Amino acid sequence: MRRFILPFLVLFIFISESIFSHLIHIPFALEDQVYIPRFVLITCLFLTVYLNRTHGMIFGLVFGLLYDIVYIEIIGIYLFAYAILAYLVSKAMKILHGNALIVLFLTILSIAILEFYVYGINYLIGSTKMTLYNFTTLRLLPTLALNSIVAILLIYPMKKFLTKIKLEESDD
Repeated sequence: MRRFILPFLVLFIFISESIFSHLIHIPFALEDQVYIPRFVLITCLFLTVYLNRTHGMIFGLVFGLLYDIVYIEIIGIYLFAYAILAYLVSKAMKILHGNALIVLFLTILSIAILEFYVYGINYLIGSTKMTLYNFTTLRLLPTLALNSIVAILLIYPMKKFLTKIKLEESDD
């Protein structure tokens, strides 16, 4: 039963990401601003840091593919990005000290990299006409603000939960 808790948790976060974007209105948001929740990426990065790289990359691959299938007409954009970002964060954590501020910084940096990556792909294939300035002010900054707040709220409960799972796995 314990081995199903983590996949169901990430699936719940995947579904809540969609519900959040459709149902939650942010009162101080401008009409043109776009807030994109990246809760699954945050979770995959926390899995990478507090559990292990393999879990983070596997969940990144699975839920990146699921994200591509559900939301995007091009398969592989998020599949590749989530797994690579989890891998890069795991490599960075070997160099940097693993305190909460470093993890938050790497999470926010990863979200920014993901947003630029997705914008670049969409710009190259011609599916967006948004200028870089408009992208930065209307999409990137609001997305980083929203996800920073969520990451700050989730880091300690997720750290405690994932550390507990890691200890249970090492006992078995």
